[in-house]
Amino acid sequence: MKTYFDFPTTDGTAISVISFTGKDSVIPHCHSYYEFALITRGSCKHTFKGVTTLLVPGDVFLIPPHQVHSYELQSEVTIINCHFYPEKMGADWNKMLETVTSDANISSGSENIKYQWDSLLQYVTLIESPTDSSASITDQEIQGILHLNSLEASHVESLLNSMVDEQTKKDMGVEYVKAAYLQVILVIFNRVQIKKYTQLCNYSDRKRELIYDAISYIEAHLDEDISFSQIAQNVNLSPSYFRAIFKDVTGLTPIAYLNRMRIVKSLEYLEYEGLSIADAAGKVGIYDANYYSRLFKKVMGYSPRYFKKIN
Repeated sequence: MKTYFDFPTTDGTAISVISFTGKDSVIPHCHSYYEFALITRGSCKHTFKGVTTLLVPGDVFLIPPHQVHSYELQSEVTIINCHFYPEKMGADWNKMLETVTSDANISSGSENIKYQWDSLLQYVTLIESPTDSSASITDQEIQGILHLNSLEASHVESLLNSMVDEQTKKDMGVEYVKAAYLQVILVIFNRVQIKKYTQLCNYSDRKRELIYDAISYIEAHLDEDISFSQIAQNVNLSPSYFRAIFKDVTGLTPIAYLNRMRIVKSLEYLEYEGLSIADAAGKVGIYDANYYSRLFKKVMGYSPRYFKKIN
């Protein structure tokens, strides 16, 4: 039997934004509403669609109604969750239209609003668009994870914080303002998704497979000196072209992806094996403690010393 979570009511509207900070994992569950989550600090493992993947700041995912998912928190993490009922927002807009127009035939406007929400969500499911290929896909692609760059993540976080302000103040029209913010956020996700899909279509299945092979190699050799120029040469690509394909496929440059995986792997050494910061850094191929600390804070949002302290 599925475990259903209730809608987290905040102000009586069909949208609720909750910022969560903590270390407690969340059991497998589902809900009757949509939810998207933005990781802003720390790291966690997210299980959805039969796979588990690591998430760090900038990662975002959307869960449709009645889909089971869960979190395993590796460290203190901050996640901003937005829960919403699109169908109820259509009704809210219908009520507003009735107050500002004398037109009795308002039902068509309501249907148009519902169509707008349905259309927007259709293209922002965050699930990779299907292709005719048999190319491999990563766990993040199976789950529909998007990685926002720093500007995109900051913009979305700012909009979410504005929604929190609205639901705290509970001023007149809060439901419409929050719905407008939500639409902007979904459009941002939509644009990121379309851009990524468009870029992927520029490459053959074989070239995408080369990137997946490179990802597997990186994850298996985190403690070694990895040369992306050599990897590119091994598959007969120029270093610049390899970097371009890698970023289009993963959303990150090769070095950014390597750094991300090294920091995430080092979390396991810090938490589960109790290694010192220097030893954990060395186990993932980083031998400059100061550089490791700067990189850790850039990826996680806090320092490794803070991580050791809270664990």
